Amino acid sequence: MTKSHRTEPESGDAPTANQGVARRTRGIRFSDSEWEGVKAAAELHDVPAAEFVRNKILDAARGPAGATPASLAPLIERTFRYAYILATHRHDELIREGRAEEMEKLAKEAQALQDQLQGGVSS
Repeated sequence: MTKSHRTEPESGDAPTANQGVARRTRGIRFSDSEWEGVKAAAELHDVPAAEFVRNKILDAARGPAGATPASLAPLIERTFRYAYILATHRHDELIREGRAEEMEKLAKEAQALQDQLQGGVSS
């Protein structure tokens, strides 16, 4: 088995509690059909298969309460990305329908809620 002296996460890796700690390559065996299933699941989560396997194993090792902010980061990022796309689409629809005032009101309410959730003061 070869050793990996990687100390920095690869691009796209979510930060972990062990960030900066050297990782070593470990062997695990999969049948071809099992590996194809792993690759398909990893694709759905938009991560490399090896990272998907590592994250799932670590989640299982931590137990049911093992969700950490770092493990949730990719899900949160995708959720906000999709929400942005949907909001932009709806914004454009309202403007085309001549409902710019309604859109402005919704945007102000959303900003106030965001400020509240982040502990800031609403503007």
